[in-house]
Amino acid sequence: MTWASLTFWGKQAETVALAVKPDNLPNMSLMIDDDRLRLQFSTEKIGTLLSTVDDLLMNIKIAEETISCTEER
Repeated sequence: MTWASLTFWGKQAETVALAVKPDNLPNMSLMIDDDRLRLQFSTEKIGTLLSTVDDLLMNIKIAEETISCTEER
């Protein structure tokens, strides 16, 4: 079993967490603490882990960009 933990800091951590939450799989947990977003997950294969990290990073980037665009309006 391979596992990973990603931690992100920022004033929009909770909003970003809520945006990516629907994509969570059963082997994932998401924790929000003040301005920190923490994702933990595990997979059987390293390739699956890397794909999952890549997907999460892209989804978080899109969420941050969307928040930024709505704040500018």
